Amino acid sequence: MFFVTKTRFEIRAHFSSALLFFEPTFSTPHHITNKVSASTSTRLIEVGVVDGTKRKHNKIRTSKYTLLTFLPKNLSEQLRRIVNFYFLIVTVISVVIDSPVSPFTSIAPLTFMVFVTAVKQGYEDWLRHRADNKVNNQIVEIVHKGVMKEVRNSSIAPGTLVRVKRGREVPADLVLLCSSGEKGKCYVTTANLDGETNLKTLRVPGPLVGFTADVIPQGIRIEVPTPVADLYTFYGRIEIPGQDSMLLNTDNIMLRGSRVKNTEWAIGCAVYTGEETKLALNSKYASNKFSSSELAVNSFIVLLIYILIFEMTGSLVAKILLEKWNPERLAYFGFETSFPLSWSGVLQDLFSFLLLYYYIIPMSLYVTIELYKFIGALFIGWDEDLRCEETGRPAVANTSDLNEELGQVEVLFSDKTGTLTKNLMAFKACSIRGRMYEEKEGRLYDTGRLEEPVDTLQTDIKFFFTIIALCHSVQVSNEDIKKLSARLSGTGNMQLMNFFRRKKITKTHGNRTVIDSVTWNAIINENGSKMDYQGSSPDEKALVEAADRFRVTFLGEEGNNLVLKVGEDTEMYERLHSIEFSSERKRMSVIVRDKGGKIWLFCKGAETSVFPICKDSVLIEETDRDINAFANKGLRTLAIAYREIPREEYEKVTESIRLMECSTTAGLQQVSQQYRVLEQQLTLLGATAVEDCLQDDVADTLAALRRAGIRIWVLTGDKVETAINVSQSCAHISENDRRMFLVGIQDEEALKDSLALCHRMVSEPGYRDLTLVVDGTSMAAVLDTPLAQEFVDISLKCTAVLCCRLSPIQKAKIVKLIKNSSEHPITAAIGDGANDISMIQEAHVGFGIFGKEGHQAARSADFAFTKFSKVKKMLLVLGHWYYQRLATLIHYFFYKNLILGNIMLFFQIQSAFSTQSVYDSMYLTFYNLVFTSVPCLVLSVTEQRWPKDLLLNNPMLYRNISRNRLLSWAQFGAWVLSALYHSLLIYGFAQWYLAPDVVTADGKTADLWSLGAVLFHMSMVVVTLKLCLHTRRVTLVLALSAALSLAAYIAFNALYSLLYLQIDGDVLGTYTRLLAAPSFWLFNLLATAATLAPDFCLRILTEKWARRNIRTDLTESSVFTTRL
Repeated sequence: MFFVTKTRFEIRAHFSSALLFFEPTFSTPHHITNKVSASTSTRLIEVGVVDGTKRKHNKIRTSKYTLLTFLPKNLSEQLRRIVNFYFLIVTVISVVIDSPVSPFTSIAPLTFMVFVTAVKQGYEDWLRHRADNKVNNQIVEIVHKGVMKEVRNSSIAPGTLVRVKRGREVPADLVLLCSSGEKGKCYVTTANLDGETNLKTLRVPGPLVGFTADVIPQGIRIEVPTPVADLYTFYGRIEIPGQDSMLLNTDNIMLRGSRVKNTEWAIGCAVYTGEETKLALNSKYASNKFSSSELAVNSFIVLLIYILIFEMTGSLVAKILLEKWNPERLAYFGFETSFPLSWSGVLQDLFSFLLLYYYIIPMSLYVTIELYKFIGALFIGWDEDLRCEETGRPAVANTSDLNEELGQVEVLFSDKTGTLTKNLMAFKACSIRGRMYEEKEGRLYDTGRLEEPVDTLQTDIKFFFTIIALCHSVQVSNEDIKKLSARLSGTGNMQLMNFFRRKKITKTHGNRTVIDSVTWNAIINENGSKMDYQGSSPDEKALVEAADRFRVTFLGEEGNNLVLKVGEDTEMYERLHSIEFSSERKRMSVIVRDKGGKIWLFCKGAETSVFPICKDSVLIEETDRDINAFANKGLRTLAIAYREIPREEYEKVTESIRLMECSTTAGLQQVSQQYRVLEQQLTLLGATAVEDCLQDDVADTLAALRRAGIRIWVLTGDKVETAINVSQSCAHISENDRRMFLVGIQDEEALKDSLALCHRMVSEPGYRDLTLVVDGTSMAAVLDTPLAQEFVDISLKCTAVLCCRLSPIQKAKIVKLIKNSSEHPITAAIGDGANDISMIQEAHVGFGIFGKEGHQAARSADFAFTKFSKVKKMLLVLGHWYYQRLATLIHYFFYKNLILGNIMLFFQIQSAFSTQSVYDSMYLTFYNLVFTSVPCLVLSVTEQRWPKDLLLNNPMLYRNISRNRLLSWAQFGAWVLSALYHSLLIYGFAQWYLAPDVVTADGKTADLWSLGAVLFHMSMVVVTLKLCLHTRRVTLVLALSAALSLAAYIAFNALYSLLYLQIDGDVLGTYTRLLAAPSFWLFNLLATAATLAPDFCLRILTEKWARRNIRTDLTESSVFTTRL
């Protein structure tokens, strides 16, 4: 790889090449400063020559670890988490001091937690390794010394010549050098890059057009800048021996991930490979999103840390005071009556209390939450309701960290085109010479006379659809070209036959030929086939297909010759020039010569762009009226105009162009401007109206989300009228809503007045919902200004907001504005294209819509599926379940650990803070690790507070969990009080039961370890039954897990008491004697009933209260299933 300094060079090229490759930044009128040379760092690549020592392989690596680095890197990452580091410190303390419990009680859970997390992260990284190997080991074709070779994808390096066949993905970023397409054209789709499934045209540099791999000139060098992530930016320079240097731009580069279409093969030189390709640079999305539940958990843990510190210090002070006030206790134990304090003794006691009480902070909570989230993400992919019915593609959870956040969404931002609509255009109507026509069942009807269809070969109608069939950038598929060529071979029409065989057409006696109707029907409609059009715009494709239905068929092009079938006739037009569509012009024009030698300019575009260049006439008013009528139906419109150009005028323009210096910026701009001069004094012919079909069940989904209390914003680039009508048709807004408008506002004073008016409307009492309609101009005046907060206050009081004519950056700014407002609502954003990525990543939760070939938006989103309607179940069902499950999981973990810690505190109070543990260390080790973890994890997967059908039919239930209600301080306090009550009763009943000293048949007195066994047994029974009592859906799996957990505990403890293992004390025979005593089982029954009776009564009352406003006339399935 070589680096070159700044250079300046001069381009002298033919007019066509200059048009194709001109660089927009020039230093002088006659010299071009290449942007790549102006960069601080550039690379010089020699085509076909690979530097074996410095080459960059095409290997993609998305994995984080290798076999050697996994253990140290993963451990360091885990120990950087404050919670893990805290438990590591506790473990070290338990080893260093004279611990009241075995260090194993800390070592085992910490080891298990780290191990489980490592296994999860290792599995995820193994999946990344597998995906990387699949890509890196794909077989690709390269050209080596003029010979085709098959190699692995990973072996491609800068300078390698790569051949890509039709339908295959481009394996690296390639500068296009050869193509089988006419005049060096190559057609690709970039769905994997920017979400667009439409064809894009790439071009071979002018001097290389017509070359093949075996005759590419030697010594070609390409200079490119260091790689950047921007998909739409590329500058380069190509040096061909014996010719002047030429500039390269985005029309000359095939990006990795794009797919070759309508071109048999294309050959390019690799310039960026592996991690340097634009696809790889755009795939590195650093997700910094956190669930709001994490904030709640952190708050709870902070409170418990304060409680832990209070208990530690309080117990230490109490012990010191008791020893000071009762010196005789020391004499009883054989110590000196004066027992002076020492720092070592104080620290020993303080850390001993830490090791006794730290169980109130659940060590395994985080690893259990991670497992729950990981399993929940898998269930999203397994959910059959979220799978696409047509393609079978499942939903994807790109992250498992935000599952429960699906239940907290308050504001949903949605793109319109491709999200609410299918981005599948269908021709619906048109206006021709002031008359309105509609298409019904493939026929065209005059709206004034719907009795019978009109003859589409009438002069005006035929001319209208002829313009549509000529003024476009649509391509005919190669398959259709081959079929037509084969079928025409039997007609004897050599001119058309040569045309479809891609041979040069020789002029005959005119531009028109005639083939009889029977022959045409056999050729065009054989076996029911139709022309397969592929275009860069779905609007254009829909219009050309409509022209085909109305007997004006575009058959294809060869060079500058365009062939149409009009009725039974075949007409050929010579395309003289095309003035392409741009976002500034908002129109495109084509200049053609017909069979009679007349020169025509045909134009189509937005009415705001076409009307000003048309002659003043009544027809403009009539067409504008029809366009407004189309827009009110939610249709997208284009105006159609034409002009016959006098031969003298056209020749004058072309002559002036011929005399221009076309290698300069000014010259190139003047060339374009000269052709635009012809776009004047046009005659308006009419307008088209196409419909962007709505996605399935959009109206039902939006209506349900509104009932759930979710405020919906639609962000679109469409005009206001079209956006309003589409929003009405999909139930985003209602015709009965009170509407406020912020449209066309540019200055601050007008904005203040409009906001004041909106504020008064918001403050007025009314029963109707409020809708706010804003356009991009007004949003530009709002964003990043002091008035933004007032806009937020108004908009958040609206049920629906519709923002029109927005740019992608404005979408992201709006999401950020609402997200960071004083209310801090949880936001979600959904879109399908690359222009939605910034919005999706800005929101708390991002949804991506898959297309048939995949979308960049879906890859960069947190969750992805194929249809907008899937968001209904994602939010109303899965969001409800996941959030409710996580809330139960969190509260239950704190609850069961508080019971353990409270009982330990009660015993310390009773034992004068002796730092003696009432539990054997084996109990403490396996309490969270085994005995109570499995039922809780099972519940987090199977629990359903309400069944699916009930949640879908009662969207209002979603409001009950919003604003983190289930993780509020009130809910947490209720669980803490429950833990305090249960632990008091367990300890009290245990003391009462063991008060007689002798409770077993062998007559042995109860000791400390008997008390510990009774307390732990009762704790296990109560916390397990409490979990079952709290669940609303006791499944077979949950019941079995609870029963088996209790059985496993009883079996383990019985076996442990039969073995003479003195870990803390002598527990030999303790538990087995209790199991043999009938009084122990009677005590279990009495204590459990007394402890859980209030919970049972509260469960009945809350269940009746919760169902008071719920539709229950639903047939619920009694079949057990854990599928979400």
